[in-house]
Amino acid sequence: MNPNVHFLRIDDRLIHGQVIVGWLPNLGSTHIMIVNDRIAVDGMRQEMMSLSVPQTVRLQFCSTQDTAAIGAAAPKTLVLVASPRDAWLCLQAGLAPAIINVGGLHARAGKTELREALHVDENDRAHFELIMKSGLMPVFQPTPQNEPLPLGEIL
Repeated sequence: MNPNVHFLRIDDRLIHGQVIVGWLPNLGSTHIMIVNDRIAVDGMRQEMMSLSVPQTVRLQFCSTQDTAAIGAAAPKTLVLVASPRDAWLCLQAGLAPAIINVGGLHARAGKTELREALHVDENDRAHFELIMKSGLMPVFQPTPQNEPLPLGEIL
């Protein structure tokens, strides 16, 4: 486990209100690391996301391959990924958090609804299984005010 990564959130929206208004102050994070291959090469989307992050919070974008090169994260890092696959790749690169939070995986073709704002396909399920077999137990908790539900009980 990387002691600096205190929270890894899986949410296909990445940065949005629940993260900025809810999780960021709740966690006291001083650094956000967005790990996503598409965002890592899209300067326009990076710029748009940067606009919503407080200036006191360091924002970093990297690809799933870059996480292995980064190795250690800055203290109080909140890692945001868009999929269970990206979360698994972060774990493989050593960015193992104290908590894996599942915030939202939204409806798309081929996905099954498990809860409101929680839709998965077979690829998602396979990566969640790998994460749980590694000893980490993700929880579904859209906001800090919601009760955390163990993902293993939902899948």
